[in-house]
Order: sequence, then structure tokens, then C-alpha cells
Amino acid sequence: MKGVGETVNKLVKLPDEVFSAINGKSAKVLATVDAVGNPHVIQVGSIIAPSPEMIAFGAILMKETSKNLEAMKKKGQEVAILVTVEMKSYLVMAKIKEHFSTGPLYDKMNEELKKMGLKANVVWTVEPVAVFNQSATYEAGKKMV
Repeated sequence: MKGVGETVNKLVKLPDEVFSAINGKSAKVLATVDAVGNPHVIQVGSIIAPSPEMIAFGAILMKETSKNLEAMKKKGQEVAILVTVEMKSYLVMAKIKEHFSTGPLYDKMNEELKKMGLKANVVWTVEPVAVFNQSATYEAGKKMV
């Protein structure tokens, strides 16, 4: 299994159970690395999957994370997203695509965040390149796609 920041590159579709977990009530954690490779991990409640080929999240207070995302994108590095629902967990390795501050996805994200009194400065999108089962079972570490 590749680590955070290492490159896999082949785009995949999220399996249905992972797609549902991302869009449902789940804990979502985003891992990036800084310029010297130190991991930086944060919980990101705004992570959604608009499609099985895309994951998006709003940058609300992500100062260090946003800096890491910019640098990682330039280097072609990948982020890691851990999604947990009860005893099931999934690790999604993803290629950083873009960030933007206008458009339908940005508007939709901020419409949802407004209900919590929050606003994203930008919305980042990433594309899954690998998905691993990280549940507390004997399937832990098994590559799903």
C-alpha cells in the first residue's frame, strides 16, 4: 500500500459502499504532507462525493492543509482520506485535481455549510486512485479497487 504523498496515478471509481459512507453520516479525516514529508491530519466534515469518480471538500479554516494541498498538487502527490462508519473504515488515496471559489459545486457546498454557520473559501476536488478496506476485521488492508 502506498503512503500519503506517494503516487499511484490510476483513477478508479469508489465502490458503492464507500460512496455511500462518504455521503452519509461518517467521520472523515484528510491526511496531507508538508514540504519535508511530515504528515498533517485533520477531520473534515464537508467531504462529499458528488460522483464515484470525484471527492470534494470545503476549505473553511484549512491554512496548513491548503498550503500542503497546493504543494502536493505541484509534485503530483496524493492525499489520503479515511472514512469511518461505526466499525467500518475505508482509506481512499486520491489525486488532487483543483480548487475553485465559484460554480455549482462551490454554491452547493456553501449552501450546506451555511446551515452550520460556516462558509468555505474554496472547494477542493480530488479523484480516487485506490481504495482500501481499513475496518477492524481480517479484511483490514485489503485493496478494494
